[in-house]
Amino acid sequence: MKKKLKALVPILTIASMIVGCSADTTLKNDTTGTITPTDAPTTDASESTSGSDASSNASSAASSESVSSSDASTLASTSSASSESSTESATNYDSSIPTVVFLGDDQFDLGRSGNTSIADYVESLLGTKANVINLGCTGVTATTALGTDNDTGMNFVNVAKFLNGEMDDTFFNNFPDAKSEAFIFDPADVDFYVVEYGINDFLQVKDLSNDVKTSDTTCYTNAIATGLGLLVQASPNAKIVLCSPVYSMFYAEDGSSLGSGHVYSNTFGKYMDYCAGCVQQSSLYDCISFDAFGDAYMNINDQTFSEYMQDDGIHLTRAGRNTFAAVVAHMINKQLGLDDTEIEIAYDIDDYKLDSEK
Repeated sequence: MKKKLKALVPILTIASMIVGCSADTTLKNDTTGTITPTDAPTTDASESTSGSDASSNASSAASSESVSSSDASTLASTSSASSESSTESATNYDSSIPTVVFLGDDQFDLGRSGNTSIADYVESLLGTKANVINLGCTGVTATTALGTDNDTGMNFVNVAKFLNGEMDDTFFNNFPDAKSEAFIFDPADVDFYVVEYGINDFLQVKDLSNDVKTSDTTCYTNAIATGLGLLVQASPNAKIVLCSPVYSMFYAEDGSSLGSGHVYSNTFGKYMDYCAGCVQQSSLYDCISFDAFGDAYMNINDQTFSEYMQDDGIHLTRAGRNTFAAVVAHMINKQLGLDDTEIEIAYDIDDYKLDSEK
């Protein structure tokens, strides 16, 4: 795939120059490039499920419970559809165009059923056709489980091992939507990974880091570093867009605010420490860094977070996902030679809202 991509990029670059390459292809003042079908809901089933636990997110940190995941009945009802999706995706896969694989948690899984996921929006905003694979899974961590050296659960480290042929696919069984896409590409052909994990590690009170034993993947930054190394091993030609956890606000069970990630902490540190720890890993493998906690790329802060986040304070709204995707798409377009601009002004969610959301 890589040789084909190298031949493709100059042609695409010339074409983009004809229409004006200096313009940001993720147009911040125009939503015509977004996926906005007339019947697209502003929320979908996956959002409603995650939003129902809004008042219990902070207490989850204390009790080491993860963010809510799809229940068994939902998984059963989607199994058949996922099988059909796998067949359709396999048919549509084209090894001659770039392949972009999303690895992450709730933020990437949200909106999947309504075609309003971050992966869907990135695909719509790229300056070229691409194979976009979404392996995002709700409720999962970057870290491996505590108390075992042989964890076989769903997490970033094990997915990266799976891509190297070191794990079987059983941990995908509870995530049929992701599983339907996990076998339609060859890791050696991947051009871009987009990685985002961390909110569940923080809420499950996983240790932030172990500087003495770097192989300790029960700690967040160690798991991120290990997973990145495994991705490089599986896909040596791929570029990695490493996204920090998104800016969040935390609430008690009674709905009272416990503060933003700037102040709210678990046993091992503030939420912002986990976000910063992720960003710091970007230099390990020359990753493209997207600090989604800070406001350099998205205009998200104490004053604007309610527009970006659902009522639970931790899951992106539809418009928030669209804005996040615009940043990622810009980064990938730049790597493909389709956009020579820099992100000098943070992307504003108002530019990605539907009329019904304004």
